[in-house]
Parts: sequence; C-alpha cells; structure tokens
Amino acid sequence: MPGATGVLAWLAPRAVPRIEAVLPSQGGLAAYRRSLRGAAGPRVASAAVVVDEASTEDPDLARLFDLGGTAARAEADARLTWAAERHGAPALARAVAAEPALAQPGCADAHEMLVRAIVGQQITVAAATLQLGLLSAAGDPLPEALVEDGIDRLFPTMAQVASGADLLRGPAAKTAAVRRAAEVVASGAIEVAPGADLARMRAELQALKGIGPWTVGYLSLRLGDPDVLLLGDVAVRKGARHLGIDDLPALAADCAGHRSALMLRCWAAAAAPPPAA
Repeated sequence: MPGATGVLAWLAPRAVPRIEAVLPSQGGLAAYRRSLRGAAGPRVASAAVVVDEASTEDPDLARLFDLGGTAARAEADARLTWAAERHGAPALARAVAAEPALAQPGCADAHEMLVRAIVGQQITVAAATLQLGLLSAAGDPLPEALVEDGIDRLFPTMAQVASGADLLRGPAAKTAAVRRAAEVVASGAIEVAPGADLARMRAELQALKGIGPWTVGYLSLRLGDPDVLLLGDVAVRKGARHLGIDDLPALAADCAGHRSALMLRCWAAAAAPPPAA
C-alpha cells in the first residue's frame, strides 16, 4: 500500500458504518473521517489525502496513516532489496523500486483494533465489517453537533463490548473470545496500546482461549511493530510466490527487524494480478 492512497484503499472496505467513512475523491482529494473518544470528550477527526500524501491535525489519525515513518520505511526497503538479491528474488527488488516506502497502516484506537482482529479471524473483510457494524450499536451516540457524513456513534468501549458481545452473529466461540478479551482489557490486566510492551501483550492475549498467533500478530502490526511476519497467512504465501520468493522463512530471517515491511510487500503482491509467465 504505497503511501496514503494505499492506506485509504485499505481502510475503505473495512470502514464500519456509523463509525467511520472514506469519502469519494473530488479533484484528486479524498478524505477519511471517523469518530473517536478522548480525554476532552468525543470528536470526529479527519485526514485528507492529496497525491498520495495524507495530512491531519489529529495524532491518532497520523498514527493510522503512518505519518512520520519515512526514514524507517527507507531502511526497510534497503534491507528487503539486499535480501532479494541474496536469495535470488528479483521480483521483490523490482516491487520495492517501483513502489518505495510502503506505509504500514496503524490504528486510531488500540482497543478497537483488538476487537477488529478477533472478529476478523478466518472470515472475509466484508463479513468482518458487517459484524463490527452490528457491534457498533453498543457504542455511545455522538452529540448531534458532531453528526456528519453518516458518522453518528462511537465505537464501544471495552466494557461496552463485553456487555454487548451478543450483538455479534456467528460462532459462539468467537463471541466468547471477544467478550473474554474485552473483559480482561477493560479490567486493566492486559495493556493494549501503541506504547505497550508488544511482546508481553502478544503472550498475554494468546493465553486467552480463542486468540491465536495470527490475531496477536496482526494486532501487533497495526500497533506499529516493525517485525511481524505471519507465515501461515494465505495471502502472505501467495504474495511470496508472486514475488519469486522460493524460501520465505530463509529470506525473512535476513529481514529481521523489518519483517512487517516484507509482509506488506507480500500482501500487496497477492492483491495484484499475477506476473506474466
């Protein structure tokens, strides 16, 4: 996902109705808007995207769009290019050169991202977005003065998720996992935040029934972890094939510290048409 345009395209199918919206492009301008809660009360924050560059005054949306991460992305590109040459994967090197500095999508609300990660386990993006839309009914309505662009609610707090988890439809085990995680995080027993000890967070969450390696890895990625690679992810494996990577674990070992960038490359390659024979 090159720059802000890629993050916006990533967000569009995942936008939860009444909570967030990706507004259509007009003259090269697109925008993302969403409700958020903070110490000063609820707000609706916006980010504008022009020619693949995002701008926002909201620090949570700045994190979502990976603003300020340019130097880290350049360092990751250099490592991936070196690894591609070392392991005979020129398609990976070409992908880096063609679209340098892929943005790593962050998150505006860490607790919400945990719920999204659990709900999204082993279902499509469309199905997960539908389920999250059902769950959003447990959240507080926005003050009338803030209602705009179809955004009229806040995503539920962890306490509200725990009490409203039955709004979800689907396997009872997943609903129970959502409730269990929400209860633990609401109690303060597990810290889920961008500044948290992510290794500890992953271990503590994975100890909960119904939460596995993919979920905690994806959450860690969205919280800014630069070294996540979900080797069992189907799209990761597909993208690696498209990039000509014969031995993904071996190449990944040479990308230690930057494996999130490698995973983003694999996801991007999986979403693109396969290379010509």
